[in-house]
Amino acid sequence: MISRNRCCMIYLLVAMNAAFLSGAALATTLARMDLDTLARSTEMIIRARCISTSSHWESGSIWTFAGFAVIETFKGAPPQELRVRLAGGRAGHLETKVQGVPRFVVGEEVVLFVERTSAGDYGVTSWAQGTFRVHRDAAGDARLSQDTSQFAVFDSRTRQFAPSGIRNISLNEFRDRISVALTAPLPPRLESVR
Repeated sequence: MISRNRCCMIYLLVAMNAAFLSGAALATTLARMDLDTLARSTEMIIRARCISTSSHWESGSIWTFAGFAVIETFKGAPPQELRVRLAGGRAGHLETKVQGVPRFVVGEEVVLFVERTSAGDYGVTSWAQGTFRVHRDAAGDARLSQDTSQFAVFDSRTRQFAPSGIRNISLNEFRDRISVALTAPLPPRLESVR
């Protein structure tokens, strides 16, 4: 026979498990943005090296903060070092993960589309879509791959989820594409927003 206390404890554990699993069922949905739209909508585009990462509680949520040293600027006027705020992370024994939020490793080189947050630091525009990992090919030349080339993004035109994103382009080709995106006339639908 199960005691009343043990029955209450089992009920409490089942309720806590249900609450936990219902939160885990939530997903992140990002609407697809092409490179031109992404470039126009962001405040700054930078190539940078991650110099630090740390996570802590702030206003009831866990946040990760990644520090970057700017190597090259494609758009805007960033400081030489900037701090990027990312939802989730590990604080003590607790960890929160938000799909679509990039994570960075000290020493890695990235291209980021960033904008100021209301907290005064920076955030990555459209999370994984605004994150490009830099890697070197056999000749040592820099090549970029967008984080979204690894997972499905919702395309509002086709109304379907599909992997999208730029994969394995040269840094020079990326520079050219950003330059074209920033100097091309705005499409009519974007002009009306301004």
